[in-house]
Amino acid sequence: MDAEIKEFTEGIGAREPDPSSDAYNVFRTLFKRQNYFFFNSSFMIVKISRTDKPFWGVGKKFIDFFNKGKENYYLVLLVSGREGWVFDKHDINYHIEMGYWKLNPKDDNYKINPPLKDKYSFSTHKQFLEIINAISR
Repeated sequence: MDAEIKEFTEGIGAREPDPSSDAYNVFRTLFKRQNYFFFNSSFMIVKISRTDKPFWGVGKKFIDFFNKGKENYYLVLLVSGREGWVFDKHDINYHIEMGYWKLNPKDDNYKINPPLKDKYSFSTHKQFLEIINAISR
C-alpha cells in the first residue's frame, strides 16, 4: 500500500476487510490494488497523485459497480497523506454527468483534473471527518 494512502486511512479509521474473513478473497478478486476500503458503513476509493500538477484516474468499472448498489460510497483524491478532496456518490455522478470528469476510452478511466471545488477539500484528517459528517446529514 502507498505510504500516503496508509497514513490517510489509518488517520480516519478506514480499513480493509479482515484477511481471515470469507469476504477477503472475494474483495481481493474484485479489487486487486489497495485503494479500496470500508469507512464507517460505506465503501471508499482512495487515489493519490504525486505529480506537480495533480490528476487522478478512476476506473469506470468501479464507479459502475458501486453505482449498482443503493448505498453511498466515497472517492478520496489525495495529494498527501493528509490533504485532498472527497466526493460522495451523488457528487461523483454529478461530475461525470456534467462532463467535468471525462472518460478516456483508451483505458476506460475517468480523468480528474483540478481545479476542484474548495467545498470538497480538506487538509487534515479532522477536516475530512467534518466534511463526511456534513455530507451524511
